[in-house]
Amino acid sequence: MERKVFSSGYRSMLINKLKQIGLNIHQILWAAFSPEDEKEHPWLPIIWIGSLILAGAILWGIFFNWGNIPFDYMDWAEIWAARMQAWRDALLNNTIPFHLSDVAAMRTESDRYFAVADMVSSPQVLLLRWLEVGPYTLVNNLLLYGIATYFLLRIRKKYNLSLFAFTSLFLLFHFNGFIVTHLSIGQLSWGGYYLFPAFVLFVLELLDGDRSWIWVAKMSFLLFFIFMQGSFHHLVWSSIVLGIIALTRWRYASQILKAGVFAFLLSTPRILPVFFEMGPKISGGHDFLGGYPSLRNLLQALTYNSTPDNAWPGIVFDSRLGYWEFDISIGWVGLIVLFGFGGLAMAFWHYRERKFPVLVVPVLALVFLSISDNFLKALFYNPVLVSSERVTSRMIGLALVIGLILSAIYYQKTMDRVRKSTVLQLAQVVFLLVLAKDLVLHTLRWSVANAYHALGVTRRDLSLVHVSNHPDPDYFLVLGVGALVSILTMVFLIWIVRRESAVIKSEKTAEM
Repeated sequence: MERKVFSSGYRSMLINKLKQIGLNIHQILWAAFSPEDEKEHPWLPIIWIGSLILAGAILWGIFFNWGNIPFDYMDWAEIWAARMQAWRDALLNNTIPFHLSDVAAMRTESDRYFAVADMVSSPQVLLLRWLEVGPYTLVNNLLLYGIATYFLLRIRKKYNLSLFAFTSLFLLFHFNGFIVTHLSIGQLSWGGYYLFPAFVLFVLELLDGDRSWIWVAKMSFLLFFIFMQGSFHHLVWSSIVLGIIALTRWRYASQILKAGVFAFLLSTPRILPVFFEMGPKISGGHDFLGGYPSLRNLLQALTYNSTPDNAWPGIVFDSRLGYWEFDISIGWVGLIVLFGFGGLAMAFWHYRERKFPVLVVPVLALVFLSISDNFLKALFYNPVLVSSERVTSRMIGLALVIGLILSAIYYQKTMDRVRKSTVLQLAQVVFLLVLAKDLVLHTLRWSVANAYHALGVTRRDLSLVHVSNHPDPDYFLVLGVGALVSILTMVFLIWIVRRESAVIKSEKTAEM
């Protein structure tokens, strides 16, 4: 009898314990979808986001073969391995790579290193004194990955995104086809992509009414840092977005103009050598390679999960460009998120609140310019302007990032007003798992090891790459003038920001 009572009591205690565990799991699930419920579990975002960041870092490690990168293919062999090796060779000899004898890697007739617009010259290159090019590539990518994640977290905080919304945005931003495929073939000037979350955040702050010099300084330094990554094209796209906003919303024009002027002044050490080199070579021709063959092809690229062996020109689209110039894969779930919340839901909320969707105009403009030869027509075939973008399909990258961030914001805004439902949330969990599977699979398919086996072999011996610095008075004068202008601009911006911050602080003190 006593044994039966004991057995019954133990069973009851076990059932209650399981119920409690189930309740806790249920509460945690709710917290992942609700920023309000999340506050009751302060440990949850730390573990959740920390695990997410760690998993992403491991995926990039696998993608880059933990720094053991085979350089004998595509842009790794033709351009970027040699360009980065030039930095390593110079730093090991306590100098700067002013000249590089390997003009094939320069893709110019000149050996002037800084006369190439997309040459990397950001502070991280100092790591090449201690790291070889392969490990440096992985470390540099993880540094930029961390910077991008920081600004995604800033966006999460500003718009009160749930863990679920942030996770979707995190995966879609870091592992979409646009960034994965370009890094896979060795386009290391794509580092500026990781600064797009900061760019979008600063633009949203402007649209929220920030008219301060602090904003001007932030945007100026950001555009300058994008240029330093060698991301000249990303700078062009960012400038197009800012220019269109200035034209469609005049009250923001003065802020944007000031940011543009100061970004130009900060960048003079990189801009002046390029103009100095281009000046005598400007002619009436242009080497334009085009964009997406059609809008239908662009939409197809959002869901097509390509493999490197299927990326040769002409296989997927009728184009002489490789498919890595078109790949923007986000999967079907990503497509639903992008158009469902970045399109329909955003349109609904703007209509309800009687607001003009300012960012929609530059996004549509970038989409338009990325198709066929629209960029040529829009610039009236001007050879100087057209030469800034030979492959216009790339312009879709910034439009995609803006769309993904807006999608997360309006997803959260919509879900905050939808009645809580366990079925709905479980469905979203399934969607998130499918999204993660698609993006991870696509990333692994395009790892440098897989791409190397699929895209042929072009031999590159980095031991033969050396800088060839020599007397070049005109070139050094241009670099010196540019450096002086940049330093003076930095001093001015720091001074005016400090002065404005002091005024703001004194005003707050007076109010207290």
